[in-house]
Amino acid sequence: MTMYIGTALTKGAGYLLNGEKLNVSQREEADIRTCTHCQRVIKLQEWRQRGAWCNRCFAPICIPCGVEMQTKGCTPFLKKIEAIAEQMLRFDSLGMLEKNAAGHVISQPQIVIPALKE
Repeated sequence: MTMYIGTALTKGAGYLLNGEKLNVSQREEADIRTCTHCQRVIKLQEWRQRGAWCNRCFAPICIPCGVEMQTKGCTPFLKKIEAIAEQMLRFDSLGMLEKNAAGHVISQPQIVIPALKE
């Protein structure tokens, strides 16, 4: 007897039920996950046919992130947020951010998100 206890695809998966009050033929149902690189919703049934996989995150990723990963490498969403926050703090300490009277940032230099090394 073979027993499967969770897989990489089902861990953290959700379920989409769109149009619950519609006819059965119009209803959309799917197992879903979010892309670990951009947080886009991935329908696992469609992903299985033409999706991408990140061996570093060990998770499914969306097609645009799969194309980007071939050139830039693995860049998880959380690392992108951390890089942006770090650069914003650096820009603020150097006085490179333009702020309005309320202290909100109105313009900033271009932020570069580095790729992680494999």
